[in-house]
Amino acid sequence: MKTLLIAAFALLLPLTAAHAGNGKVVEHPVSADTAAGFTDLVAAIHQQMNDGGYYQYMKPGDKTQVNADLDGMAALLQKSGAVATMNATDKARLFTLQEHANGLLTHNDSNRLVCEHVMPIGSHIPTTTCRTYGEIARERQHSQQYLDQREMERAQTKRGG
Repeated sequence: MKTLLIAAFALLLPLTAAHAGNGKVVEHPVSADTAAGFTDLVAAIHQQMNDGGYYQYMKPGDKTQVNADLDGMAALLQKSGAVATMNATDKARLFTLQEHANGLLTHNDSNRLVCEHVMPIGSHIPTTTCRTYGEIARERQHSQQYLDQREMERAQTKRGG
C-alpha cells in the first residue's frame, strides 16, 4: 500500500506538456510531489479553467471543489515540503484530494469523448454518435445564446408594437 501511494505521488505531470495540442484527455492532471513543483501545476490548471482552456466549460461548483482540493493539497505539501517526508495520514489525505480533483478535471476536459448509443425512430438498427465534451458544451452554449437573443427580440417587438 505504501509503495502504491508513493508511486502515485511520484508522477508530476506538467499540464501544458500533457495537453500540448494532442487532443487527448489527461487522465491524471493533478499529481503532487513537492510544494515548489505543485505551485507551477496549480497555476497551469487555473489557466486551463479559463476561457479557451481545456476545462473552460467546468461548472462553477466543480471549479470551487477543484480549487478547494488544490488548496488542501498545497497546505499539506507546505507543511511537509514533499510527499516523501509526509506521515501516512497526510499522504492518504493528499491522495484523496488528488483523486477527487483529477476526477473533476477529467470529467470536465473539453477533449473527453462522450458517446450516445440510440435507436433511431423507425429503425431497428442502433447508431452510435460520439462528440467531445467541448463540442457538446459549445453547442449548448450557442443554443442558449440563440434562445436568449430570440426572447430579447420578442420582448422588444412587444414594447415597440
